[in-house]
Amino acid sequence: TTPRTVRTAGGDTGISKLRDHIAEQMEGEFSIVSVEAFMSHYLPFEPTEDDVKDMEKSLAEMKLSVLVEVDGELRFHEFLVPPCNANGTETPSYRPLEDISRAIASVPVEGRTRNEFSFRVCPNTVIKSQIAGSDNRVDGCFTSEDPESKTLDTSRLACILEYKLNRLQEVENNKQALSASVQIMNDDVRRMFTYGITIIRDRVTLWYHSRSHSMISEPFSFVENPQLLIKVFMSFLFATEEELGYDPMVMRDAKGDYIYRIPSTEQGQQRDRFFRTTASIAEYRSNNITGRMARVWKVVECNPSGAVLSPSEPSRVLKDVWLEDSALTEAQIQSQIFEDIQKFFRDKQDARYLAFERLRPSISDLERNDRYKKYFIEIVADYEGRRTKPRSPNSQRKHMLFSTVEPLALPTTSNRGGSGTPCPTESKITFDEGPREFAPRKQYRVIFGEVCEAVGDLGSVGEVADVLSQAIVALRLMYCAGWVHRDISSGNILAHRRSSSSPWQVKLSDLEYARQFSDSDRNVGDDPKIVSLFFVARDALLTDASHQKGTPYFMPHEILRSRYLKFPTLPPRDTTIDFATFTKSVPPDAAQMPLVYNFQHDLESIWWIFLWTITCRVSYTPSIVFGQDIFKNTMELSSERSACFEDSITTSLRTCLLSPLERLAAPLERLRGFMVNAYMHHHKDQDWSNLSSYIHIHNAFHFFFLAIGLSRANWGGTALVTSHQPVASLVPPTSTMS
Repeated sequence: TTPRTVRTAGGDTGISKLRDHIAEQMEGEFSIVSVEAFMSHYLPFEPTEDDVKDMEKSLAEMKLSVLVEVDGELRFHEFLVPPCNANGTETPSYRPLEDISRAIASVPVEGRTRNEFSFRVCPNTVIKSQIAGSDNRVDGCFTSEDPESKTLDTSRLACILEYKLNRLQEVENNKQALSASVQIMNDDVRRMFTYGITIIRDRVTLWYHSRSHSMISEPFSFVENPQLLIKVFMSFLFATEEELGYDPMVMRDAKGDYIYRIPSTEQGQQRDRFFRTTASIAEYRSNNITGRMARVWKVVECNPSGAVLSPSEPSRVLKDVWLEDSALTEAQIQSQIFEDIQKFFRDKQDARYLAFERLRPSISDLERNDRYKKYFIEIVADYEGRRTKPRSPNSQRKHMLFSTVEPLALPTTSNRGGSGTPCPTESKITFDEGPREFAPRKQYRVIFGEVCEAVGDLGSVGEVADVLSQAIVALRLMYCAGWVHRDISSGNILAHRRSSSSPWQVKLSDLEYARQFSDSDRNVGDDPKIVSLFFVARDALLTDASHQKGTPYFMPHEILRSRYLKFPTLPPRDTTIDFATFTKSVPPDAAQMPLVYNFQHDLESIWWIFLWTITCRVSYTPSIVFGQDIFKNTMELSSERSACFEDSITTSLRTCLLSPLERLAAPLERLRGFMVNAYMHHHKDQDWSNLSSYIHIHNAFHFFFLAIGLSRANWGGTALVTSHQPVASLVPPTSTMS
């Protein structure tokens, strides 16, 4: 069972083959700061000057000293001059770093405990991982693996190291280091942040990656400034696991399962609850460290050691995500929506109350015993965890880390709602010169009470129709409360049932982007939800995103179009054409109304989901060919998708649909026409802010599902593909589909 569609940016492709894609996607995430500022702001901890001097003294006095004095200056014994190609290959040239690290580790540091990590040179060892496509090798690392171990595991790598003797290989070196850090952050749930070190001959650069930003230091010479490298090694060898980026609220057991600790308050008493992962429901193998990095797990409540509390303990769902620090949590948003639904129930003279009381379920039915809550996923517990470090105030944006070619700058402003974005060329990395906030992020863990199935994974058309008809009720409740969801997709309309013989009950989820409706709201072109999807779509073009059933598939037409639909108006025919016709002034165009996400947009996404279900999810070549031009992971509105919504689709659907589904073509067309008509009348009357003006479109969707339900016996059993295969792969080789 899975309450969300599995999404992956990397697929099963080896991560070493994705290095160019990773570099393209992370080009704009980096800033640079001085070595001193990096050490004070980003190192696990900053050793004091006295501690560093004491360490230097101890190292110099050792019988086999790694430090010597040359012309009054301290130098590493094995690095009196920068290593170079003339000295041999990379591994022998840098292997003395192991001796330096061992020497530092052997000297106590006041107030600090030596940790389990050691520096290791490991050029030919593949890093083991629980995720597909993990084939990275690193030149060196700080690891807690047994020194005699022949393997490396991402869970035990605190910092990776890449080095090159040839200055011309700096870009290659940077890409290798970055891909290894991406693998670590993807694979190990416990990582809040991670570190890297790159060396070109003697020039050392320090790297830091978190979910809000990535930072590098200005390079320094470890030959001329051995004290700086000593300070860095001290920090990694004497830091706590938490200081190295490991989350103390998550434990990893020997089998690779995770145990989450969730602080909870019950009856005024504070206590910790523990949940052990039993299966991965959704993990997004991202090619970019920055962002939400949502993970969804099937879990069971347990004691701190991981033992299940009781044999009858029900399975639950845990979502682990990094939200912007200022964002409301899903529990907070759901609570506000429920409060506003209750307020609506109390005002029984509202036009919406009177209109919807005639529907089934009626408003009074939904109000009774809080029955409305069953349409939303149950939140059992939640927790706001650690925050990312704020970006160093002394830093500057840094480009050209992964390219020797002059970058192609994107325009500082773009119509992100509809124009799409050019795909970067093979030889150039693009970057956005616009301002970037790099806002801090916070961990958010939420426990859901039911293990659900996504509507995009249900096995028959009838089941999908049943659940979508209930989703209309959930959206009706949000409409009555004055809220828009703004992220309706096949992955966040969930279904739950107690047994295989029980009916499905919808569970609306993913309220992260929901907000109270306001006609004075910002233009959707500047909406963080839309901007986020803009980059998701771009990433899909750069990687193997064939498994994604992303929100762009179901995004409302006006949102993709970035402007309202309106009636075409023709001026009176002008039969008097003379010289003055072309010389008189023309009045300026009327100001474009800012596009605001409204209640009909949520409903329209339901229509797209149902159309996608009966075309792309049915193993029937004509319908798949029809759907593959309409449903794409792109923010660019294609002519095919535009025509599908603005023009009649009756003939096209009857031609392409599997025989039992043909009778759905006419009702879908009528609903499409009703939506277009409603959009145009909204524009004509300029009444988007009139809440009661959306009653009719809600009624239309209610009666649409009621009407098609009459013939459900004919088409309801039609089987659906649930393998998450890309649309194109379902078409037989004989197809002429491009």
